[in-house]
Amino acid sequence: MRLFSQIFVERFAIRWLRPAGRCQGVWRVAFLLIFACLPCSWAFTAEGTLTITATDESSGEPTLARIELTRPTVTRPGARAVSRVQRVRKVKPLTLGTSVETGFGFVIDGSAKLDLHEAAYEFRVSRGPEYRVISGNFSIEKTSEDEHGFALPRILDMRSKGWTSGDCLVPVSRESLPIRMTAEDLHVVMTASDQAITDDELADLRATRERRELPALIDPMWIIPRAESVGGLTFYQPAASDSPATTDLELTTLQRLAQLASTRNSESPESAPENRGAAIAEMRVAIENPFTWPLPVYLASDQVDGYFVLGDWLRLDRSLMQMKDGRPFSDRKDRLATTLGREAEQIYWHLLNAGFRIVPLAGSGDEADLHPVGYNRLYVAGDAEPIGESKPVENATQWWAGAWAGRSFATNGPLLIASLDGHPPGHVFETTSANSFELTPELSLTVRDPVDYLEVIHNGEVHYSAKLDEYAKAKGKIPPIIVTESGWAVIRVVTLLEDHFRAATTAPWYFQFNGRQRVSKRSVDVFQEWLADYEEHLRSTSGKDLAAYAPFIRGARGFWQSRREAINAR
Repeated sequence: MRLFSQIFVERFAIRWLRPAGRCQGVWRVAFLLIFACLPCSWAFTAEGTLTITATDESSGEPTLARIELTRPTVTRPGARAVSRVQRVRKVKPLTLGTSVETGFGFVIDGSAKLDLHEAAYEFRVSRGPEYRVISGNFSIEKTSEDEHGFALPRILDMRSKGWTSGDCLVPVSRESLPIRMTAEDLHVVMTASDQAITDDELADLRATRERRELPALIDPMWIIPRAESVGGLTFYQPAASDSPATTDLELTTLQRLAQLASTRNSESPESAPENRGAAIAEMRVAIENPFTWPLPVYLASDQVDGYFVLGDWLRLDRSLMQMKDGRPFSDRKDRLATTLGREAEQIYWHLLNAGFRIVPLAGSGDEADLHPVGYNRLYVAGDAEPIGESKPVENATQWWAGAWAGRSFATNGPLLIASLDGHPPGHVFETTSANSFELTPELSLTVRDPVDYLEVIHNGEVHYSAKLDEYAKAKGKIPPIIVTESGWAVIRVVTLLEDHFRAATTAPWYFQFNGRQRVSKRSVDVFQEWLADYEEHLRSTSGKDLAAYAPFIRGARGFWQSRREAINAR
């Protein structure tokens, strides 16, 4: 019909618009405009209308939530199956501006009116990991007007237990970010921008919503600028750089790290990595892409504070088998959708085994665009001990202080509150004795997805592993960790999701004998091999100024050689 209207205009418009009687000309123009607009109205006229409303089950008040709307797909014999991701992309809200696009489904702002074609539909309504997912199906018939209400039950209130959620890197979206955050029950974000919503803007937004009787936004709303991602790293609160301008992002990043090292080394001893201040205004550096080629050089700078264990390689809108930029961690051919997530975790364990105390982070990453914010998130506890008495943080400065102290766990699903002898993650157990000691893990686990296993990892090796039913039969008791040398431990839980790696992991607890940290030969070998591969990669890449890279490569070689000389574990 659209093509027909174009032919009609091209062939007959000139003839109809020739000078004619006044009334006749007016009627011709009016008829032409009406006829040309008919295809557009037919194309977007729905066959039925659905009004959907989300409420909090406990209060009965309207709330914001994210809905994924799909059509059941009947696959013909021999035809290629259509994935759930593809089906979600096909069904979009069409009208009224009461919904916000997230790239995977859309946010309903308390309620939304959708114009839909006659069909059967499936839905999933969610509000972050602390709420149950509501799913089901419905049908739309011609000229029908239907309503569906969803009461979302909260399964756990993490803030009441002292834990506050945050996304450590969100691509900027100032207009919709507060609404998208609230729909995911997310409290803190760091935006990849030098702009954030001001207090006045947020106050105006709240007032407008109150006048329109729309659901309230999360209070307080902590949207913090600014983070900058470059060369596989994220710089938090970056200052203006004096590094020479270059189009080589890796070289620019190395120069910025060198500049940061020079600044930190000129400060007092309290600026050492383990003693750096908690102020949010201080520069921090995180490895945002664990597979980046210069990783061993970045680590050798000794300026890295954080590491994304969950990032933009774990997404709802697609399954990634390999990162497009970076060094493959393994050359295995039988890669699964979960492989990339497991490899990022293994690199982190090697990093800990090589003597680094770098905290885990989690977030959307710089590639996620409108991916739901907070899907990969970090929960941070207040500073009270024992952990059962922790109070929630009161502002973003406290949240980031807890994150950099490692009082946290990263997740894209399970809710894992764990302690070791009553201490939260990040705690350092120190001793000057040569005697071993025992530490008892305790945890509270809440999950919506089927769980594959629960594990305690000690120095990169499995100390305890159990299926969830086995853990329940043991009445939640885990054998104590017998600590005989310096090292670390984390607790993790992995689900059975097949689309990608869905899990939760605590930040490490550390064990230190006589002031020495663990340095493993196997892990030092991993990073020295990586460094050698990076040197070969630089030589084989055209357009690289190898002379400019040479000082950084020499410095990294010397750093890893000194780590080799400090090896005290296999």
